Amino acid sequence: MEKATAENKEYLKKVGARIERIRKEKKLTRTQLGYLCDIERPNIARIEGGGNNLTLLTLRKIATALNVEVIDLLKSI
Repeated sequence: MEKATAENKEYLKKVGARIERIRKEKKLTRTQLGYLCDIERPNIARIEGGGNNLTLLTLRKIATALNVEVIDLLKSI
């Protein structure tokens, strides 16, 4: 398992910020997004803050709930 280097942590923060930006563009709260993708609100907060190393399936659930493609969550990062 790869260590959480500063570079990896920064990448996770960028992915989280992208998710947060798209969520806000869709005018959803963290609670609403959590409900749509079956992830508890505190976990959504951790994801958006870059505190969780997401699995591909979690990214897919979030992308589906936001009505975007997984690649849209990773663009420009």
